[in-house]
Amino acid sequence: MSPYPFAMTVALAASAAFMTPVSSPVNALVVGPGGYRFGDFVRIGTPLALIALLVTVLLVPWLWPLYPAG
Repeated sequence: MSPYPFAMTVALAASAAFMTPVSSPVNALVVGPGGYRFGDFVRIGTPLALIALLVTVLLVPWLWPLYPAG
């Protein structure tokens, strides 16, 4: 089995931190000046995380096959 699809899935999952303001430095920087609450991140971040999950599950095996030809 190719290690590339597994590595790409882990990399995408690690960068899909949308659900809390402390999940990434950028989120933490905009909480105060933007006047956001914790619930705002959960409400918007959950659908974004689900979309990222769906796209990852569908596209990673297509772009990096588990069993490369040859």
